[in-house]
Amino acid sequence: MSAARGDSAPNDTTDDLVTNRARGRMLTGTATELAVRDLVPVVSDEPPARGGDNRGPSPLELVLCSLCACTNVSTARMAAKLRFEYSDLETEADGVLDTRGRKGTAEVPVHYRAVRLRVRIATGESEARVARLSELVGRYCPVDSLISAAVADYSVSWEQVSR
Repeated sequence: MSAARGDSAPNDTTDDLVTNRARGRMLTGTATELAVRDLVPVVSDEPPARGGDNRGPSPLELVLCSLCACTNVSTARMAAKLRFEYSDLETEADGVLDTRGRKGTAEVPVHYRAVRLRVRIATGESEARVARLSELVGRYCPVDSLISAAVADYSVSWEQVSR
């Protein structure tokens, strides 16, 4: 990726507003090289069944990856505020897509119509404290907020597992 296209400016901050920047450069009709900040670029691509070469997660899979990652970050931050102790966190997200929207064969949303997030947390904390942590993560996770605003059928479940 060339410097002109690939270097993303540092995140701009003005008071409480933060601007994040991502850059993309077409590699093929389905593959895109993505860059943020000064990090190593990653590739997004479609699987062979959708005309791609499977060089990386698809754009919609990256949305689910972002939800898992943001849930992890938000859990760590909220757990610190609550003095909530846990030893492990696993997230798994599924998105249900009605492909008729992208094909133009039906008037349905082109984005996920349903998203399911499952969170497994290893902790000795009480069920009430796990529920409170879950509530705060749902409130303060930006990707959770984006998805819940766009997807009518969005559900999150937390499972407490022993440490």
